[in-house]
Amino acid sequence: MDERHEVVAELEEARERAAGLLRAKLDAVAGHIREAAARAASELEVVVPPDLEILLPLAPVTRLLQAPTPPPAPAIALETVRGLDEGRAQSEVLKAFLARLEGLCGGRAILVFREGEVLGWHAVGMADDAAVRSWRARLDASAACAAVAAGKPVLLESAGDDALASLIGAGQRALLIPMSLRGKVVGAALALEANGTLATEAIQILTYLAGLLLETLAVRPVVPTPALAEPITMGAAPALGEGEGESPFPAVEPVIEELDTGGVAAPEPVVAAAPPPVEPPAVAPVAVPPPAAAPRTPEEEQKHSEAQRFARLLVSEIRLYNEQAVQEGRANRDIYQRLKEDIDRSREMYEQRVPADVRATSNYFFEELVRILADGDPDALGV
Repeated sequence: MDERHEVVAELEEARERAAGLLRAKLDAVAGHIREAAARAASELEVVVPPDLEILLPLAPVTRLLQAPTPPPAPAIALETVRGLDEGRAQSEVLKAFLARLEGLCGGRAILVFREGEVLGWHAVGMADDAAVRSWRARLDASAACAAVAAGKPVLLESAGDDALASLIGAGQRALLIPMSLRGKVVGAALALEANGTLATEAIQILTYLAGLLLETLAVRPVVPTPALAEPITMGAAPALGEGEGESPFPAVEPVIEELDTGGVAAPEPVVAAAPPPVEPPAVAPVAVPPPAAAPRTPEEEQKHSEAQRFARLLVSEIRLYNEQAVQEGRANRDIYQRLKEDIDRSREMYEQRVPADVRATSNYFFEELVRILADGDPDALGV
């Protein structure tokens, strides 16, 4: 063999040795990988237990799904509200109210409280609707009616009420909801259960809405009230006219007519007189500057919004830590004297944080004092 063949043979031998070493290393690595995989598999068996209920218990969820489903929250249709809004007199609103209770209960009626008595006014779906108008009883003879007159809704179970039994029958399940005018309970909405149907929450909501409509008859001359009208479709929102930002709502004193009770006068609703104008306090902490004459730019609006939020935060904290003193101050009309230190300290923080140009055209701090501490009554501040 010549020298060239010997070189080739040595190279082939070297190649074989290198390949053998590489195979050995790869086999070692593969062995390590197999061992690691085996360990991981055994660890997974520990992490995922055979009984999956231990990993994620579903038994409570199953029991929850098997529990009775609570009834859905009452939904008052817009058409129902429009029907109540159509009434232009007390009697029309109340009769529409009784009509709109159909499907929520069985028979229903309106009872009126007057001079220690409870009187029937009108009924729909009762055993004898006409007889309701002639029914009356002493208020103190009916525990249920007395509770309603005191401002408490009553769910009358089958045990009954002797005085009401003469009107609705013995053992009849019924709901009585106070009806108020100007903050005074003047009667009750009576709703009887029929075939297991007595939608308590929906009846309460409609009773409340009917009371609001009665109190605002004088300021709702248009049918329907604009908020309840059918929306019109437009390509773009119309531009706002002049006077943007000013309140368009006039102060109109509501006029409540007397209910037609068939010879028995309904209780006179209490119409509160408009409060006298409140003069801005002259003291520094609560002085009210004149309003801005020129419209605000977006940047100015943002600064005013931030100032209002900051004032609300400061005054809310005062109330949070001095609730008892706030209640006593309202009763005695001396809130500022009781909380002078806290109010002055918060006012100082307000003035340091809010720019002078904002404070020159507004006093959000005072407004929040009146709204949050004095419950809307500036005189309760005692300044």
